[in-house]
Amino acid sequence: MPNNEFGDFQTPIELARTLVNTLPRRQWTRVLEPTCGVGNFLSVVAHSHPGAERVGIEVQPEYAAAASAFGRVITASIFDFDLARDIEWTSERGPTLVVGNPPWVTNSQLSVLDSANRPARTNIKNARGIDAITGSSNFDIAEYIWIKLLTEFADRAVTIAMICKTQVARNILLHCSRHTLPVTGSSLRLIDAKKWFDAGVDACWFTVELGPGKIDYTAQTYPSVDSVHSTTRIGAVDGQLVANVDAYERSKQFDGVSPLMWRQGIKHDASAVMELAESNGPRTKLGSVVDIEQDYLFPLFKCTDVYRDKLQEVSRWMIVPQSHTGDDTAQLAEHAPKLWKYLIDNAAALDGRKSSIYRNRARFCIFGVGAYTFAPYKIAISGFHKIPQFRMVGPYDGKPAVFDDATYLLPFEDPAVCAVAYALLTSQETSDLIAALAFWDSKRPVTKKLLQRIDLAAIARATDPANLRDRSAATAAAHGLLFETASLTRAVDDARGRTL
Repeated sequence: MPNNEFGDFQTPIELARTLVNTLPRRQWTRVLEPTCGVGNFLSVVAHSHPGAERVGIEVQPEYAAAASAFGRVITASIFDFDLARDIEWTSERGPTLVVGNPPWVTNSQLSVLDSANRPARTNIKNARGIDAITGSSNFDIAEYIWIKLLTEFADRAVTIAMICKTQVARNILLHCSRHTLPVTGSSLRLIDAKKWFDAGVDACWFTVELGPGKIDYTAQTYPSVDSVHSTTRIGAVDGQLVANVDAYERSKQFDGVSPLMWRQGIKHDASAVMELAESNGPRTKLGSVVDIEQDYLFPLFKCTDVYRDKLQEVSRWMIVPQSHTGDDTAQLAEHAPKLWKYLIDNAAALDGRKSSIYRNRARFCIFGVGAYTFAPYKIAISGFHKIPQFRMVGPYDGKPAVFDDATYLLPFEDPAVCAVAYALLTSQETSDLIAALAFWDSKRPVTKKLLQRIDLAAIARATDPANLRDRSAATAAAHGLLFETASLTRAVDDARGRTL
């Protein structure tokens, strides 16, 4: 089992040998393995390139002692010095290879372990406000090491090849693009992490070439470590990450800024309290009847309901105690005494929520709630599922539907506008763009950031107006939406003019 503090996944020698064999055939004069562990990569390189000077860095003395059989090993933390300048090489500078398998652990996990084996606390992604609090500023230690290596070796010809999570590799490509690092080529080979490390993550062998030459922030992607031919090319295009560069070239005219703001569903972190089953009225998961004011109960649909189109009838309710996150919930004691009593009775679960986003907020507060929550018409999509399925949802007995925080939504007051937006989102143009942008191996492949890149106005302008009206009308009829023809014509015109 791996050492959690050090993100310790020792690379099997067979895998190390296979990975090194995929590298360009060069006469390396210097080979560095940071966080070298027991030195399996140094061992493989010692056999394939016996003339290369080999240096490893390892913080754990027992591992460093084992690795020293294959090269000179410095017992130290990688975070303590400049890797390009502080290592004393005896060989002349020449083609350099940095190779290895840096820790599979995040900065926040090391914080929980109170570990000293991490870089100084920093927000390397420059996340702000709530994004930093909820994790956007968290990062893999491997990602930090990649950035450190790329920055410190940026002035010389170096090949860096390491095992990492695929998400880390994508982040690194984007980082290189945004910081104009001298990358001349990259490749990404998928690794069966379950087979080799008994780890349920998406991992890869990521190789980056630094040095003089034409800048290229794309990477050929291979489906396995021993594949001869790549299947796709990922990369950063105009400062944005793209899953399929070639497919993107056919859809990039629709990549822009959505004229509508995508929202996320409600976050409460207390499903046993805030989510109720429908069984002749709202009930707890244990079957107890819940008697609270109806004004605070709304039909709830989870991301799986959205994906599977299980939206025909209400099977769950959500308690929504606020109209906006900043509302003072104490007023419920007067205006909704039954709800207030229910919340007080369940205060232990609600007050015990761990996330820091609830600190210094109103008691029993929720997130992802605003005027948009109560719009009667919505278009929703699951963030977790691998096939994008947009759904149009209207009110249930006059009550607007609400969604969990794994769902993204567009709110509408006008059913005609909703129908037009739905027709655009279910168009071939949108499908092609999402296919070019989405990384389906991600835990959450559909994100707000991705959805905000769909320029509905550009798609509307590329679509015949009569065809768009017909498709919107057919969609509205299928969902039982009623409105005047003039409203639909106006919505189509507005969509083409970016005022949807």
